[in-house]
Amino acid sequence: MRKLALLFLIALFVFAQTGCAADSPADPEPVPDAGGGTAEGYSPLVPEDNQGEIDREIVKQLQQNHYNKVELNDAFSEKFFNAYLDELDGTRGVFLQSDIDRLRDKYEHALDDELKQGQTRAAFDIYNTYQKRRIQIDQWALDRIEQGIDSLNIDDDESFEIDRENAPWPANAAEREALWTKQLENQLINLRLNDLDEAEVEKRLTQRYSNELKQLRQTEPMDAFSAYMDAYTHSYDPHTDYFSPRRSEDFNIDMNLQLQGIGAELRSKNGYAELVRLIPGGPAAKSGKLKPTDQIIAVGQGESGEFTDVVGMRLDETVQLIRGEKGSTVRLQISSQDGSQTKTVVLVRDKIELKDQAARKQIIKIERGGQTVDVGLITLPSFYNGTAKDVKNLVDELKKNEDLAGIVLDLRNNGGGALGEAMKLTGLFMNSVPVVQIRDADGNVQVLGDRNDGPLYDGPLAVMVNRLSASASEIVAGALQDYGRAIVLGGQTFGKGTVQTLMPLSEGQIKLTQAKFYRVSGESTQDRGVTPDLTFPAAIDPSKIGESALPNALPWDRIKPTTFPYSDEIVQLLDTLKRGHSLRIENDPDYQYRVDRIRLARQQSEKTRVSLNLEERRAEQETLKQQSLKLANVHRKATGEQPFENYAAFEESEEGEDPQEQELSAHTLETGDEVDAYQTESARILLDLVEAFIREKQSAAS
Repeated sequence: MRKLALLFLIALFVFAQTGCAADSPADPEPVPDAGGGTAEGYSPLVPEDNQGEIDREIVKQLQQNHYNKVELNDAFSEKFFNAYLDELDGTRGVFLQSDIDRLRDKYEHALDDELKQGQTRAAFDIYNTYQKRRIQIDQWALDRIEQGIDSLNIDDDESFEIDRENAPWPANAAEREALWTKQLENQLINLRLNDLDEAEVEKRLTQRYSNELKQLRQTEPMDAFSAYMDAYTHSYDPHTDYFSPRRSEDFNIDMNLQLQGIGAELRSKNGYAELVRLIPGGPAAKSGKLKPTDQIIAVGQGESGEFTDVVGMRLDETVQLIRGEKGSTVRLQISSQDGSQTKTVVLVRDKIELKDQAARKQIIKIERGGQTVDVGLITLPSFYNGTAKDVKNLVDELKKNEDLAGIVLDLRNNGGGALGEAMKLTGLFMNSVPVVQIRDADGNVQVLGDRNDGPLYDGPLAVMVNRLSASASEIVAGALQDYGRAIVLGGQTFGKGTVQTLMPLSEGQIKLTQAKFYRVSGESTQDRGVTPDLTFPAAIDPSKIGESALPNALPWDRIKPTTFPYSDEIVQLLDTLKRGHSLRIENDPDYQYRVDRIRLARQQSEKTRVSLNLEERRAEQETLKQQSLKLANVHRKATGEQPFENYAAFEESEEGEDPQEQELSAHTLETGDEVDAYQTESARILLDLVEAFIREKQSAAS
């Protein structure tokens, strides 16, 4: 599934998977048997009385108020139809090709008419077909496991395609069983690689498919309607969502921070609870052990409670296992996307406090020409109420340092927040100028900025960003770059350049996109984000994380630029700065070590096929361990440290963290902690810029 509708903030909010159903109950469309075994417990869902009315309300809201003016026609119906199939069966392993042919003939060009009329016949026929086929395959899997996992062949030369987004659907039940035999073999190997004994492996697999069957048999009409509306709203853009009454209630409760948890945003993807974002200041972010795209495969309570397998479990049920009292312990078993690497992460549940997200300062000391030069570092995890005031105080404190040569503002992993604070923050470093343009669905443009009496700090400035810098972060970085006020360093940002608002329905509410952000240059931050002046290798794969990785993301475009003062001094010096950066990092062991580890991690994450031979997979796992150990020991030798004796010693150290996790946990540094290689290099580039300015002025004077 490319993107399921449920996004959960565990510690902030928990969406319960609910919905509504159709105008008047009708006899459900019969689902053909088509072979594939029995479907014990299958009961076709029937629309509820009020769902047709809600359907028409949602259609009206989207047609009238969404930024993207979409015509409901056969072309949109085809797009929506495919989105609904992906919503239900994104890995193309549940529906049979005969199901797809039948459903396509009936509904591919009919969904636009059904939406307008408030009909939900297609919604329930497609969902009931999926439900019946899923029950069949899960019952088959449980029967196969009951025969004994030793009946699965994990010693041959077969392989399994883990990326089936564009694969064909199984032609018949026999072909589907062959596919799921490989799926079972892959799951068996993943559990064996986690050093689980045969009894525990069999227990986990049984629990996994039993969870799925339980979920399927408890499905209600609201689930079908919610999935259908999610596919519909996401066909406009990925940030438009339908909230049923219960989802609306949970959203409102959790926005008031009334729930305890680990501080992570999750979504359900292909039966897994997958991490989407770590909330600054939360236990997950502070641990430095988790990253987006990690999959939670089991949850254990306390220090030694038995693990509950959560693959195939409803996302809201998984959340209930993870959520708990402040101060209590939860253990998560985490798997990489290909399942080749698993680990256990121990977290203490907590409520996220403002102080955990607050801006912090440090001093980076750089050796330069035989002297030590001080560069200020301000790390900002999010834009909360009071951000600008806090940063102002930090800048005032840094300015007291007579040796201060410049300031680095680290906005990596900052997912945005209060827009007004972003305006005020930009005003700390600029005169009173426009910062961002906002265009609504009718084409009206509003220009926002900060009114001030002059900048608090007008000295050398660098801004750090990465793929998880989004929304307000992109506005600040883009404005400072457009004015030529700061050099922007790091990775391409997320590309979240749209504005959402909540609209009430007779039951529930809809969150829809109503406007887009534009830079003062007229370029949108949507989809493309902000491109740094000087790029560092990215630990986060932009093909998997970011606006451009989301289906139906609104496109990048541009509008008329606003009048703004521009300095090209930084642009004129970029070639010089890039040359100096390239020469320096060749001999920087810390920087090179980070780059080498990122390269190794990206090679693993880009794998789309895995071997179904246990010994071959063990050998691959051992090779990866030795490659990681070798890189670590080369680095330690270059920096004068003792090499690790073995992989276990390396894994227990801080260096054993995944490079993505190291980057994602950068914002959790406390004052006085060691800065990372990218922060250090950013400070050096800023000093290069200062020296280049001085040379330019001296040359002009002479």
